[in-house]
This record gives sequence, C-alpha cells and structure tokens, in this order.
Amino acid sequence: MLSLKIRLKEELMCKTIVLSTQEDSAVSHCPSCHVIYVWHKNLMLNFSEQDFMSFKSMLDEYRYCESGMPFPDQRERILLHTPHEDISFAFTQEELLQLLKLLDEALFMKEVYTLMRTEPGFR
Repeated sequence: MLSLKIRLKEELMCKTIVLSTQEDSAVSHCPSCHVIYVWHKNLMLNFSEQDFMSFKSMLDEYRYCESGMPFPDQRERILLHTPHEDISFAFTQEELLQLLKLLDEALFMKEVYTLMRTEPGFR
C-alpha cells in the first residue's frame, strides 16, 4: 500500500527542469504540464507559458520607468500591480533589472532545451 502511495505521488509531481538561477531566485519549467515556476526567497509564482510571456512583457515595460515611489526605507521602488487587488510587487530599479535578467536567461534556456529536445517528457 505504501509503495502504491509513493508511486502515485511521483506520477502526480512535475518533473521540472531549472532554466535559470540567481542568488535567491530560480525559474523552472515542467514540459508535461507547461507550467513555469518563478521562485524568489519565500515566494513562488506559477504561470502558464502564455501568462509567463505576458508577465515578462509587462516587466519589460517597467524596465524603462523612471519614476518610482519612496518607501519607508527611503528607497525608491517601482510599484507593479497584479490582477489581485490586494497584491502588488515593489522593485528597486536594480531588483527589477535582476529579475528581468533571470527571466531572459530562462526563456533562452527553455528555447535551447526545446530545440535540442532534451526536456523531460521528450522521448
């Protein structure tokens, strides 16, 4: 019975591949369910491939935003609103550029794996 539970759990879990990593962040992808995971410290965002591209495009627009809001720590941050009214992200210019670099690298590596057909799920 225990081996059946373990096998079922393994079958339900994604076999993700890491596309990009930085100090406290990573992007991975499950080619079977087509979910892209973005981890940063204690946050994890899950995206469909299309939603990931939309998220990245939105961040690219903010890349050139020159104005931010001052926060209590006296640092200026760009406020990024999400579709959820109570959730927003706040990035310093440096943090935003680091995140964009991570996402750019992840997209590049995903394309490499796809072209080489070496993603899990390809046989």
